[in-house]
Formats: sequence, structure tokens, C-alpha cells
Amino acid sequence: MRAAVFHQPGQPLTIEDVPKPTISDREMLVKVSHCGICGTDIHASKEGPFMAPPETIFGHEFTGEIIEIGETLRDGDFKLGDRVTSLPFIDDKTIGLGAITGAYSEYVKVGYDLVVKLPEELSNRDGALVEPLAVGLHSVKMAGSVAGRTVLIIGAGPIGLTCAIWCRFFGAAKVILSEMSDARIAMAKTFGFNDFVDPSGDVTAQCETLLKGPPEIQFECVGKTGLMQECIARAPKRGLIMGIGVCDHPDTIVPLMAFGKELTIQWAVGYDKEDFEFTIDMMLEGRISATDMITDIVPLSAVPEVFEALKQPSTQCKVLIDLDTD
Repeated sequence: MRAAVFHQPGQPLTIEDVPKPTISDREMLVKVSHCGICGTDIHASKEGPFMAPPETIFGHEFTGEIIEIGETLRDGDFKLGDRVTSLPFIDDKTIGLGAITGAYSEYVKVGYDLVVKLPEELSNRDGALVEPLAVGLHSVKMAGSVAGRTVLIIGAGPIGLTCAIWCRFFGAAKVILSEMSDARIAMAKTFGFNDFVDPSGDVTAQCETLLKGPPEIQFECVGKTGLMQECIARAPKRGLIMGIGVCDHPDTIVPLMAFGKELTIQWAVGYDKEDFEFTIDMMLEGRISATDMITDIVPLSAVPEVFEALKQPSTQCKVLIDLDTD
């Protein structure tokens, strides 16, 4: 099968013929239709402790059609031709980050217990958005109740935007976003967000103006060193800070400041199966949509060039690989 393969930092991905995954009697093989390019993939292609091993095939935001079913699953809930998405895990190993071939490829194997059927009413493109929406949902759920509370989202990339969407869904009193990219601000506006602060200026002062006080909950969705301490300094008494962005470098905070304010700092990563299921239900009801987040749809052959461009994104938000057209 054809796939986009990572070899080492500083080198573009290459399109190669690689072996098709073989499945166990409790796995299924999916012909990939669409796969999102995630910021985690970009991060894993760079030097650092989070770097993926050579020969990795990225891709964990995918949808496709079941074409092979393991022997012990043939009388189960799935049948050939079912369109599915899946949590990207098999036996505690992550699909697309090293040990298991990801969906920047024509085929991907999945474990039956984390697969979710895609209803006919949802397109394959929408199916590839379930995973990033589930990340935002899980992050907001981990924050507890956001209803009636003021929220600052730091970073309006795909994950920051999905966090903002779910905060509004669950009744946040006001959601503001910290972002300097004109393209990302414009994207957020298409989802009805109109309150922004400029991170190149005094974010705390800007928040005070927009919220008439500091934000009660902050979602740090960038993962840059120094931002967690900025959140601590900005937070009100007994405020909540959610660490969502991936920061794999040592960072420095002043615990005394957090101690004095009795702050809660909570990290969130990934999702549960119920997050996928709830996301799909809300998409079906028309209560949640991320379709407008898609800025580019590219064939597999274009992935190396597009992947390099996303290391310094300009107008891109969510880029999907369309495996059906290449």
C-alpha cells in the first residue's frame, strides 16, 4: 500500500510502498477514506523527547470502511462495508505514533473495542473531525462545569477552537480567545466567536476589559514554555487552569503564587469512547459542527509538501488527506 513515511527530523515525509497491515483475530482492517493532519504529528516529527521513531506512518484522525474482520469478530457488531472511525489505540499502543501504522496510508488496522460506526447522515469528511472534536470535549469535561463561568482559550488552532466550541455548548458565560494569527482569528469568527485578546500585548489587562475581571477558567492550548506561569499570574482566587497544549520542554512556575490563590491546575489528554459517541450524536442533531474548520483537502501524494508547510502554518486550520482521490 502507499503511505507517507517519516524518517527523521528535517527531512520531508516520503510517499512509499509499504506492507499492508496484517490483523489479529480481534482486529479489523479499514480502507482509509479521510485522515486529518494533527499538530501532534507535526510535533512528533521534530527533535525532542516526543519525537516519533524512524519509519513512522502518522495519522490518528481518520475515517474509512471496514474491509477485513478478524476471525473471532465475524459474528459481532461489525460487518464488511461499515464506515467507521476509531480511537487510535490497540492494546495501549497508539496508532500513528510509532508502533502501529497510522492513517497517512491506504489502510489502517483497528482494535474492535474502540471502533465507532459512522452514521449514514455524516460524511467521511465529518467522520475525520470526530477525533479533534472529542479532544476538545474531553478537555472541557475534565474542567468540570463551565456553565456560567468566564473562559480564556489560549491558542485558536484546531484544538483551542474545539475547546471554545464545547465551552459555549456547555453554557460558559463568555468565551474569549488569545490569538495573534489573522487567519485563525478569522476562522474563529466563522464559528461565532468575536472576543479576542492579542498575546503580543498585555493579555491580563485585555481580559480585565472584556470580562470585567480575570478569566475563571483558562485553557492553555499552545504548549509553549512560560504560558503556564502567565496563566497562574492571571488567574483569580481559586481559578482553574487546564493544560491542553503539548509542552515537552522543562518549564518554570512559581508554586507560591498558585498556592496563595488556591488554584487548580488540571491536565487533559485524549478522550474516552463515550466522547466519540457523544460527539457523533451532537453532530447528528446539528448541535455541533466543525466542517468550516476544514481549510484544505489534499491527496496522499501532496502530503509531504503540505506537512512541511504546516510546520509554519499560514491560512491552514484543519487539513484533511483524501485517500479516495489519489
